[in-house]
Amino acid sequence: MKPVLKSVPVSVAVAALASLAAAGCGTVTGGTPNSAPAAQAGFAGYKWTVTAIDQAGKETTVPGRYGVGLQFTPNGGFGASDSVNYHSGTYRTAGDGFATSLLYTTAMGYVGKDPVVLLAVSAISAFDNGVHATAALNGDQLTVVVGGYTLIARRDGRQANPPTVVPTGATSSAAG
Repeated sequence: MKPVLKSVPVSVAVAALASLAAAGCGTVTGGTPNSAPAAQAGFAGYKWTVTAIDQAGKETTVPGRYGVGLQFTPNGGFGASDSVNYHSGTYRTAGDGFATSLLYTTAMGYVGKDPVVLLAVSAISAFDNGVHATAALNGDQLTVVVGGYTLIARRDGRQANPPTVVPTGATSSAAG
């Protein structure tokens, strides 16, 4: 039997080499990789809670209980909650902001009349495939302008890359 202390360094070295080899051979599924400037964008890698939405000069406070927010993963994943549906896809930095693509959404209906919900649904729906949104970061506040809406959000923690999910019946390849 080998002493445990002698085999630990070898195990660590093998694991490190295996992970380096796998990182060099992997492929990304589910969207385009994030560009280098996007990785440096100040909003990337964070969750943002929308605290106010302005439309046509009228600012409406969005209480936290509505759960309206934006998410930007470090690898280019985009997510947005409008309090009724969740919108998901990819983003890439573009000039003074970002553009979204490959968007899809859940399909829950809303028949209520809550003005905050109706405004949030309209504002988040403005993030359409290829639409440019400007983004300005001031400390822990992110201001996003898209489709006639201004969303004001506060940083609400880190957003990790989600695991890659391959749909049932689909295949994922790793070329080495």
